[in-house]
Amino acid sequence: MIPIAASAAISAVSSLASVLGASAASASTPAPASGGATSTKDGNTVNQADFMQLLVAQLQNQDPLNPLDSANFSAQLAQFSSLQQLTEINTELKNAGVGGGSTGKFDAVGFLGKDVQGVSTTIDVQKGVATTLDYTLDGTSIVEAKIVDASGGTVADLILGSQTAGAHTFDLANVPDAPKLGDGTYTVQLFSGDGQGTATPVGTIGGGVVTGVDLSSDSPVLLIGDRRIALTDVRQVKTQTPTGA
Repeated sequence: MIPIAASAAISAVSSLASVLGASAASASTPAPASGGATSTKDGNTVNQADFMQLLVAQLQNQDPLNPLDSANFSAQLAQFSSLQQLTEINTELKNAGVGGGSTGKFDAVGFLGKDVQGVSTTIDVQKGVATTLDYTLDGTSIVEAKIVDASGGTVADLILGSQTAGAHTFDLANVPDAPKLGDGTYTVQLFSGDGQGTATPVGTIGGGVVTGVDLSSDSPVLLIGDRRIALTDVRQVKTQTPTGA
């Protein structure tokens, strides 16, 4: 005969297995596809209900003359408890990830008033004065610049001459024969070449004090005047130095 304690355990575990089985069946049964086919659970996976049903079967088919060791039974229940807790933690982490996006977006507001440098290809011109762009050359190269206006038209093609490896700044004020640009935003495309017709695009960095944040897309965009820098493109952030400090 099965001991009374074991019998009670079987009854309790059986009830729990039934509840879990019904819950698992409800959660894992997908709606029929348009072709009428339904998908089934992977035969190599074991969920909580499967685990409990195996445990019940083990109890029900034990040898009455050599019943299941209570220590092993307790260990298996402890394993199930750990599995359930890990599953709940995993679910909570997934739910936190879903809501974390909006939190991350609003964190971008913290950049307001900060001096930010990031990937940018635009310059702003106000009253004839243009903002600058920084760039780095891997080796001595002949650098050229193409300036495009907001409508996509080419405003100027400039040859900046031979420049050595290292950090440089594109500043129209220091470019001989630079065109006089009207106020607005312009795109600057830099290329490094060897003088033999080979030209390689050069990445540029720009920035300034963040005056606004665009949260309309999944990835926030920092606004620096008319310049836009995606939050994912930020390379450096500094606190603005107070005037007179």
